[in-house]
Amino acid sequence: MSKLLDRVADAGGILFVLFVGVGFIAFVAPAMPETLTSPDAVAAHLRAHPPTTSFWVGVWLEGAGLAILVLFAARLASRIRNADPAGWLPSAVVGLAVAAFGVKIFSFAPALAALNVDRYDAGTVTALLDINDAAYDVSWALDGAFVLLLGLGALAARALPVWLAWFAVAAGVSVLVGIAVPATFEALQFVFLLWLLATSGWLLARGSRTRTAVPEPAFVA
Repeated sequence: MSKLLDRVADAGGILFVLFVGVGFIAFVAPAMPETLTSPDAVAAHLRAHPPTTSFWVGVWLEGAGLAILVLFAARLASRIRNADPAGWLPSAVVGLAVAAFGVKIFSFAPALAALNVDRYDAGTVTALLDINDAAYDVSWALDGAFVLLLGLGALAARALPVWLAWFAVAAGVSVLVGIAVPATFEALQFVFLLWLLATSGWLLARGSRTRTAVPEPAFVA
């Protein structure tokens, strides 16, 4: 990757939080119903809140944030790869990150289709949004798994400072526990978000100065 792309990838955790936070919370969420328990209420909310320009800006920002998270995962996985070129774990980390991205991006389609509320009955509209909600859980579970693997790999390969690698393990476990116990998810999600910010901050400040030591080949006389 170019130096510019490297720096974007290093900042990926911060950019993810910024783009997804602003895109979804500020622009997309107000147009979506808070609960799906009543199909008629869901349809009424969508009719009262048709998509605006800011809504579409939010969708694009959220998509960009999700894509940047994949770059961030690849950047961190490359540090493990440098320390252990033959290992399988970096590929698994990137694969899980890509899978999480794919699940969430593909879930945009049914949610956006539901905005055409007058084409469908209320039950169908709610079912389309239910698909998006289910994909949300699956994508977060995959994100938790990639961060957990990343943390374990970084500990084994010494690819990150020990405290940051353990932070990754804690973040991954927190997300997985939150998915398993939904009542705890919102609180535990902050561990993941704080890890993203801390890791990006470290990469931007010190990560480029750290070089993984590669053993010199032995010469036999």
